[in-house]
Amino acid sequence: MSAATHRALVRRPADSSGRTLVEVAEVRTPRLDPGDVLLAPAVVGICGTDWQILRGLRDDPSPVLGHEGVAHVVEPGDSGLAAGTPVTVNPTHPEDPSFLLGHNLPGLWAERTRIPAAAVRAGLVVPVPADAARPRVAALAEPLAAARYGARIVRHTLRPAALVVWGDGIVGRLARELWRTEEPGPRTLLVGHGDDAVDPHDADLPRLLAGLPSPVAAVICTPRTGTREALTTLDRYVPGTLLVDVHAGLPSGPVPLTAGDIDVAALRTANCGGAPWPPRGEEFARPHGRLLLCGHRGVSGDQLRDAVELLRTTPRLGEQVLTHEVGLEEAADLVNTVLTTSRRRADDRRVLKTAIRVGSRP
Repeated sequence: MSAATHRALVRRPADSSGRTLVEVAEVRTPRLDPGDVLLAPAVVGICGTDWQILRGLRDDPSPVLGHEGVAHVVEPGDSGLAAGTPVTVNPTHPEDPSFLLGHNLPGLWAERTRIPAAAVRAGLVVPVPADAARPRVAALAEPLAAARYGARIVRHTLRPAALVVWGDGIVGRLARELWRTEEPGPRTLLVGHGDDAVDPHDADLPRLLAGLPSPVAAVICTPRTGTREALTTLDRYVPGTLLVDVHAGLPSGPVPLTAGDIDVAALRTANCGGAPWPPRGEEFARPHGRLLLCGHRGVSGDQLRDAVELLRTTPRLGEQVLTHEVGLEEAADLVNTVLTTSRRRADDRRVLKTAIRVGSRP
């Protein structure tokens, strides 16, 4: 890396079959505008949204992905942070949806990342302790913060006798792990594709949902292509009081439910970046019980800091979710292996959370 260039994990243009792969390439280090901050990512994560982008399920244009991790400040601009300060970046701007780090702006899968002044002024560059630049802490802080936010929303509304976690990826497994610390905890059903989950197309799933004790809380943390199916199945088969927290994204527009056609995407985005509190949600009457709908998008800086602290002080939290730790070159091999095979596996293991070690403190 020279002062003018740095290495990054870059998406190649799609080939003739529509398949996208990645490569480590030398790219130009961005010039900063007044107030911008330049970061040197240390450890970053690969999340479910990144896989959706890589598979062409989203049209986000950034060639460099990545919105989770810990970095060090290289050029602090007007942030008030000293060079070398370890930070994490909140990828969700509470007021400006055009700031989407690693989606429409180059993300953290690089040796240098520019954070625009508007995001800095909004407090999205969050200082963290020096030892947060560890794979488990850096890669899991943002999804853990999201899982804790969702659990807090549910607990604010009711105390569930049963919990359905629909989606057994990173957020879903962290959510289940958090709820298992409750004493006594709710009866839990995990829906997904892992060995310990019920497949969403299992013929026995309707019976299992119908037999859950009421009230039931459900958190949906699927890829956005599976959100509607999860929601309509829960609505159809779970009797009594059902609270659904929609963590996963979904297209705007009405979703046909037994209570009527409901714009669930609008309900989800009503709670953004940790605000407002109490959370917004709506109640609907359906033929076989109440339906309480809410959701959330993004977390606050305080929620990120709290998640970092919890991971730092709870050594085993999330250790089963962090399945792979790789360097930048190894990350390219892992990503391309997953993209060119039918299953999300590498090194004979299912890929959940991958931590990429990008670099050390500059």
